[in-house]
This record gives sequence, C-alpha cells and structure tokens, in this order.
Amino acid sequence: MKAFVLVVAIVFTAAAYLFLSPEETFNSTDIPAKIMVAYTNVEHGISFTYPDTYILNEMEVGNGERWHYNITLIDKEAAANVPQNGEGPISITIDIFQNNLDKLTIAEWVNNVSYSNFKLILGGALTSITLADKEALAYTWDGLYRGDSIVFEHDGNIVMLSVTYLSPEDDIISDFVNIALSLELTD
Repeated sequence: MKAFVLVVAIVFTAAAYLFLSPEETFNSTDIPAKIMVAYTNVEHGISFTYPDTYILNEMEVGNGERWHYNITLIDKEAAANVPQNGEGPISITIDIFQNNLDKLTIAEWVNNVSYSNFKLILGGALTSITLADKEALAYTWDGLYRGDSIVFEHDGNIVMLSVTYLSPEDDIISDFVNIALSLELTD
C-alpha cells in the first residue's frame, strides 16, 4: 500500500512538471495544510489521525447477538449539504466486528459476511497487503457508491476500513490512504 501511494505521488509530480507550463506549476505552499486530529479508542486498541475537515461519529451498531462498533468520518461540507430524505454523503468508515464466536479468517469473513460487500467486488480481485504490520485484504467494490475496503484481524476481531466516493479523483480517497497509513494498533 505504501509503495502504491509512493508510485501515485511520483506519477502526479512527474505529470505536473511534464504537462504544465512553468507559470502553471504549483508547489506545496499553494495547498493549505490540513490540520490533523488524533483519534484513539483504547477499548478496541486502534488509533489514527484524520483531517479536521471531517466530523467523527462512533457508536455500537450490533444486533444484540454480536457487537459491531462503527467509526464514521464525513466531510463537514458534505454533511451540511445532505438532501432531506436523500442518500448519505460519501464517507470513511472503520468497522470493528466481533469474531470470537465464529473465528473466521479474513478471507472467510470477506467471502461470507455481507458487510464486506464481497458480492459487489469489481473483477473479484482481492489483493494481499500489509497494514499496521497486519496481513490484510484490499479490494474495490461498486454499489450505490464506488468503494475501497481493507480488512484485517486485530485482537480477535475483524476490522474493515472503507471509503466511498463518486470519482477516483475525490479528495476523500487520499484522506482515506493517509488515515490507513497513520493507523496504529495496540492489544
């Protein structure tokens, strides 16, 4: 994942120098720096940083038989412009699912649990990656919105990081990558 992000950054930088005239080039001082907020959940052993342009909501959303903890990040501007009775805005979510009863592997979980959106996976491709020193599966899916998810096991639970977006150029995707790269896990 880090290698992919590095390759993308190099390609964008090269494109800026090759395709823009000198008066059109920009530097990092032209882009306002995002203020980052630290989030820690001691109970679930997870922490990360996210831009202060997001609203963070968290809650238990389990069904009474199994617990399921959800952390949702929504851009403040997008949250303010949600039409009444309309679909929710694109978002970044971190879901932590109880797995001590079934003890599924991450592949079993992705393939057999509806929360994974496996039936919506584009091309059926699961990519093995490492995230926060954990073996993980990453994939892209398409439903109401296009989405990317990363699933891994932590402390006996299944953790799924996801982002939904309208276009591959949406800023929320780079915010998602930065959140994933800042992820720290404790037992």
